[in-house]
Amino acid sequence: MLDTHTWERSVAFQLEASEVVRYYARNDHLGLEIPYEFYGVAHKFLPDFVVRFSNGVNLLLEVKGLHGEMEDAKFQAAKRWVAAVNNWGRMGRWDFHVCKDPNVVKTEIEYLSKQPIR
Repeated sequence: MLDTHTWERSVAFQLEASEVVRYYARNDHLGLEIPYEFYGVAHKFLPDFVVRFSNGVNLLLEVKGLHGEMEDAKFQAAKRWVAAVNNWGRMGRWDFHVCKDPNVVKTEIEYLSKQPIR
């Protein structure tokens, strides 16, 4: 099930058609939750998609147009999660990206698939 039918459907279509994507899944009932705090209250962030590139790198992909302080807290938590998982080294290599415009996601994922992990 897609949260924002137009944007997420468009991104899913681009992921499906991409030559750099081995496979992807909508993060729905996968149990992939990233804990974060916002103004002292605990929350869980569920990125929209989990993508595996052909080179074996995994990408947490969030589709979000406008965002505010709460989204910034989510995104910072995702970056910390990625850094921790990459440092641990037992779950492969990971990256995180926020797609702000589904019209450019094809270019973004092609670029990301070729970048060293930050």
